[in-house]
Amino acid sequence: MRRFLTAIGGLLLCTVLPASAEPTVNEYNGYLEKGPWTAMYRRAEGTWHARLSRRVGAFTLAYRRADLRLTRENRVSAQQSLFKGEGFSLAHRLEYRAFSGSAIDDHWRYRLIAGFRHRLADNAVAWIRLQPRLAFPGGRRLFDARDQVGVEFQLGALRLSPFYERYALKRWDRHGGNVFGVHAILEL
Repeated sequence: MRRFLTAIGGLLLCTVLPASAEPTVNEYNGYLEKGPWTAMYRRAEGTWHARLSRRVGAFTLAYRRADLRLTRENRVSAQQSLFKGEGFSLAHRLEYRAFSGSAIDDHWRYRLIAGFRHRLADNAVAWIRLQPRLAFPGGRRLFDARDQVGVEFQLGALRLSPFYERYALKRWDRHGGNVFGVHAILEL
């Protein structure tokens, strides 16, 4: 376990130190879970997202509405779990993003979601999630990534998970900015 904590600490240090000049966003995510349904609301620096999703077997189907300052987004997505075991998980998601106005072209986006969770204590789990994404607006291919590291604390039916996210643009090694936030998940 000491090696794992050292690796998490090293990852945080390596991703946060070079990021001092990059844009930083604060993000707050609230989730309500009941059976196969999840409702989510996200607030981040003047933007918001609301999502309703339902698990159906290995798939999660979702609709999201967002206000992104310059435009509004309607998004439908299908995510499939490919593997879960020994703390590791692998999934992929296909989504269609439709925007009001002409600020952004409507397009398809594909993402791979690789995760690892490690129990630190009875009520605490460290986690890492890597999310490379490919978008296809206007016939072009654009790469970006949303990679997160955090710790989840179980407090009865509530899970609180502060996290750090590093996002990359055009290439995985091209740092685009930082997100510091929290996921608050309430199971009903």
